[in-house]
Amino acid sequence: MVEKLCTHYGEKICEVNDISYYSFPDVDKLAQPKVESQLRELGFGYRAKFIKKSAEQIVEWGGEEWFKSLRVKMYKEARTELMKLCGIGPKVADCICLMSLNHLDALPVDTHVFHIAAQNYLPHLRGKKSVTEKIYTEIGEHFRNLYGDMAGWAHTVLFCADLKKFQQNDSLEDMPQKRKKR
Repeated sequence: MVEKLCTHYGEKICEVNDISYYSFPDVDKLAQPKVESQLRELGFGYRAKFIKKSAEQIVEWGGEEWFKSLRVKMYKEARTELMKLCGIGPKVADCICLMSLNHLDALPVDTHVFHIAAQNYLPHLRGKKSVTEKIYTEIGEHFRNLYGDMAGWAHTVLFCADLKKFQQNDSLEDMPQKRKKR
């Protein structure tokens, strides 16, 4: 989807080996009137409305300067501002804070991170069926207490290590044919 956004709304940067590369589009381009219907045609489904509406809000609030201002705010304040955008919930706001705004204490909690926390850090969460707002907050605060202002990156390392563990546990019979030939 990111590639589609770039190809259809970004500027061509270069061409390498007959492959064209495009920049991420300016927010003004995503706020144009026909963007939602075009994104639906490109397969964005329900996300089309959120992308268009969020782009309109960002433009209204100051465009790129508004977004840049979130870098100098404290993490929780930046997160709160992001959640005012159409379709942005706690996890996506935390992803943006961590990966785009340099708020290294942001901790996106998805079901995988919930599983890591329940299995290794917060055993009282085992058996819970979903990540409620209360559980989301508890996991984030627990990791921030453990890892301080680098909790988001610690979470990323744990997440990747856990994925690697699953890959190592695959039996050869379960692996696709390409991976068997190593």
